[in-house]
Amino acid sequence: MNSKRSNGTIDIIIVEDNALLRAEVSAYLQRVGMAVRTAECGAELDQLLAEAPTDVVVLDLGLPAEDGTVIAQRLRDLYPAMGIVMVTARGQVAERVLGYATGADIYLVKPVDYSELEAAIRAILRGRTDQTATSSADDPAAAQQTLWRLDTHARSLTAPSGETVTLTHTETDILSCLCEAAGQTVSRAVITARLGRDATISNHRSVDQIVSRLRRKIASRTNSEVTLRSAYGHGYYLAQTILEN
Repeated sequence: MNSKRSNGTIDIIIVEDNALLRAEVSAYLQRVGMAVRTAECGAELDQLLAEAPTDVVVLDLGLPAEDGTVIAQRLRDLYPAMGIVMVTARGQVAERVLGYATGADIYLVKPVDYSELEAAIRAILRGRTDQTATSSADDPAAAQQTLWRLDTHARSLTAPSGETVTLTHTETDILSCLCEAAGQTVSRAVITARLGRDATISNHRSVDQIVSRLRRKIASRTNSEVTLRSAYGHGYYLAQTILEN
């Protein structure tokens, strides 16, 4: 998982059942340049991740239906590179230890200064970036093996782990179009034209539906995520490199 979007924006999901606090944290992180989505519970978080992955989850623990430590453990299993910041009123040593054991990168006790939360997020991503850069420099061949590969002739996408997803013509065309953009946002109109369709609202919505299904398809068949992200109100882009052949 890349630590940032190609345009430098960090993507965050806040999971907090207190609506006022959720809005305040969201507003602050957006003011400092981060892209923020919000969820009230684990189920809503899962829906957001099915639509698009994220760089860091800011996670409350005392959530309805499913405790935050359970959610964190699931996230760590499914998305090993995702950052997790736990923000909670649980401040006992044993509770902190449990938090780290279940997946937290950083554990903050409420009330939290928002500037400290921002610093925690940036520290996590800085560590991820440094680790990736070191690994790539030490072993370029290994770095190549961490990339996704799109075979437009065979209409298949291969994950770094080796699992291959068979694609439809439409899915192949969309991924190829995004690969050619090299991380830049591609508008729905351009994607629609690539598919040989008119630039109508209904066709733009059709693109959204195809992309949403494609994300779920890739995740379910490879147990991995490809960072195919949406630029709100405009189109889509790849926040990681896919080698096309």
